[in-house]
Amino acid sequence: MRQYHAAKQQAPGALLLFRLGDFYELFFDDAVTAARELEITLTSRNKEKGEPVPMCGVPAHSVEGYIARLIQKGYRVAICDQMEDPRFAKKIVKREITRIVSPGTATEPGLLKPGENNYLAAIVQKGARAGLGYVDLSTGEFRATELDPAELASALEQLNARELLVSDAAQGEPPPGRWVVTPVEAWTFAPDHAERSLLGHFKLLTLDGCGLAGRPLAVAAAGAVLHYLKDTQKSALDHLDRPTFHDRAEAMALDAVTVRNLELVEPLFAGESRETTLLHVIDRTITGMGGRLLRRRLLRPSLDLAEIGERLDAVEDLLAGAITRSRVRAELEGILDLERLLAKATLGTAGPRELRALGVSLDRIPALRAVLPENPRARLQRAAAGLDEVPEVRDRILQGLADNPPLNLADGGAIREGFHPELDRLRGLSRNSKQYIAGIEARERERTGIASLKVRFNNVFGYYIEISKANLHLAPADYDRKQTLVNAERFTTPELKELESQILDAEEKILALEREIFQEIRAFAASRAARIRATAAAVAEVDVAAALAEVAAANRYTRPRPTEAGEMRILAGRHPV
Repeated sequence: MRQYHAAKQQAPGALLLFRLGDFYELFFDDAVTAARELEITLTSRNKEKGEPVPMCGVPAHSVEGYIARLIQKGYRVAICDQMEDPRFAKKIVKREITRIVSPGTATEPGLLKPGENNYLAAIVQKGARAGLGYVDLSTGEFRATELDPAELASALEQLNARELLVSDAAQGEPPPGRWVVTPVEAWTFAPDHAERSLLGHFKLLTLDGCGLAGRPLAVAAAGAVLHYLKDTQKSALDHLDRPTFHDRAEAMALDAVTVRNLELVEPLFAGESRETTLLHVIDRTITGMGGRLLRRRLLRPSLDLAEIGERLDAVEDLLAGAITRSRVRAELEGILDLERLLAKATLGTAGPRELRALGVSLDRIPALRAVLPENPRARLQRAAAGLDEVPEVRDRILQGLADNPPLNLADGGAIREGFHPELDRLRGLSRNSKQYIAGIEARERERTGIASLKVRFNNVFGYYIEISKANLHLAPADYDRKQTLVNAERFTTPELKELESQILDAEEKILALEREIFQEIRAFAASRAARIRATAAAVAEVDVAAALAEVAAANRYTRPRPTEAGEMRILAGRHPV
């Protein structure tokens, strides 16, 4: 248990799932908590010593479902995996915490809503100002701002933050809300440390380009978020955007009470249908990226007339042609959530089907670009220019992965036939071992002139050549005697030994090589994260414009003409809900 206790010290506030063979086990208080929350059997070990240790376990192949249930109940979960094959371990199998999952760092589909962000936030206060940093690990969005401390609760409510990081040395209580509060060490909020961390991770010389220069509290909050992600995810985090300063003056300030009373995204009264919300009426987006962008725009309406005008131009461009709009929306149907698929690839948690879905979605980008309106205005022009299929990633994925890969890499068959010569050879060896042995038998019969020569296999001696006593004088000199029987002798050869080793190890080598090839393809996709993120943003822009155009056509909406005059005229208007 020494190894377990060492791992537990690294994640004291989390339930530790400790890999033992085909199960993840929990011990002591963690086991009591998990057994209660997951409704599984609580057992114990070391009963014979008079000091029973509570324990419970879940199968490794279905652990994600159990993790999701614990996260939904507000727990943090640390996953301690075996880092080497137990068969080759000289002593105790090496184990390490590979990631810590919390409400704000979840990337599992069962914990995420397609059209909503899953924000992890951090706050820091100093005097009359506060810093707020927030990130969606599942998409890569990363922002920071500074504001009045009295506005923190409203800002967090508007973000619908799932987890809030606070300094363990902070005075007073954190803002109350639905988020899980996680105390972290105070030094992670130090502005100097935070700035060095941000510059180092994003390979920047200065934070001026991020809009964070001269904003130490925003930098401190963003640095604390990044430190927490590095500490819990143990991965490269290459899909994260550079943290940009969110100027709250650029958008209309909608506090939580206003959002609720206007029923923008949630019904006013619990139990009511979401059909009573404005979001339900206007959200005809098809992709997850588009749904999240529309929700953000609804909750943070722009105050920039030029920005508003460009958005409306894009909607008008797609409203003008019903056939074009229909084709655009049809192509969007084939594009899955690029942001979240990319996040899983960079975090190293994407499986074969998710990685293939990324490749298939990228493969649809040229067709989407081809059906956009001809000669659109600036917003759709930029979106079209940003629709990059990242051909080298698309081709590597689609050429390397099977058309119908397994859900789990360990099930085998993820890599396409013909993609890797050595893998094909091993697969052929595994499938055709009887033909290989028959070929050796026929060749050796011809070489020795012994028609009764046999090549056989048993679990004790493996593969061997059997020659009757009457034919022993014909045995070649390169045969090595393996076993003497009453009526026969058994031999082996270097070739047979090598073939035996290859056949017996083929399945294991196939899985190991498939894993190696898959990880290389996944890493290659992650290395192009910035371009894929840009494509996802362009797809979201097109999706939102097409969705609003579809709503406008269905409901006969008229384009508004906002001006600087601050005047509103509505003629023959009606409430949209």
